[in-house]
Amino acid sequence: MPTNQQLPDELVLTHNSAGKAFLQIEHPAVRALIALEGAHLVSCIPAGQSDLLWMSPVDTQAPGGVLRGGVPLCWPWFGSARSGPAHGIARRNRWQLDQADTDQQGVRLHFSLPTATIRSALPNESWALSFEVSLGATLHMALTTRNTGQTAQPLSQALHSYLPVSDITQVRVEGLAGARYLDQLSGEMQRQQGALHIDQEVDRVYLDHREPLYLHDGDRILEVRRSGSASVVLWNPWRDKSTRLDNFPAEGYRQMLCIEAANADADTRQLVPGEQHTLTCEVCQIAGK
Repeated sequence: MPTNQQLPDELVLTHNSAGKAFLQIEHPAVRALIALEGAHLVSCIPAGQSDLLWMSPVDTQAPGGVLRGGVPLCWPWFGSARSGPAHGIARRNRWQLDQADTDQQGVRLHFSLPTATIRSALPNESWALSFEVSLGATLHMALTTRNTGQTAQPLSQALHSYLPVSDITQVRVEGLAGARYLDQLSGEMQRQQGALHIDQEVDRVYLDHREPLYLHDGDRILEVRRSGSASVVLWNPWRDKSTRLDNFPAEGYRQMLCIEAANADADTRQLVPGEQHTLTCEVCQIAGK
């Protein structure tokens, strides 16, 4: 792990009052914060803009805990697709910062999950996993998995991005019209009619979908682009479920919407020995402040 003396001037390794380790970024083009546990991006604020991410204001961000908000890395399974901790092991372990570079446009970071960590958590599997983040006017994330074993291995995953909204009942999501989705609340397959408006709990996996999505929130529009992904997850817990979630404020559901680049459900991949797969997500503001 680099020390502060080895990092570019715009980056500082720090700890919060609870002792959790973070990489703090103060660059003319962007301010950001990323936890080393989980390589978990907490905040990304391009110059002259609001934060591209939502983070629970009541999360104590204690060491060993899973953060509520930002971008949790779900790997090598999404949700409860396999036995073990929900959303896999990547968000629960400390990552290695391998490289950090800066230029006038922003900051580029390269993380890896240590092989020993993966072997300890998944003794019957063999993987190499890295995470690259580019921070500037645009947030770009790439999660790359390679099967280093001798047999095929299943992979489902997501970049579980929590996006901020001023009022969930006033926003709409464009780019989903006509797409089939699995409603995980009812277990039924349905088809999206027009733009998505939200007035209740939403937990959906849109399938065979690769196009950009647009989150309209008053004058502000966020664009979400993906690659290596034929599924996208949209989630808002609404009022009742949010009261049962850890580190979630009572009215927090009004201020967030998860739009997640994923390989989920029918988009689960099967990687043969030596095969590599990269899941990417890009979030940028194309209108508003």
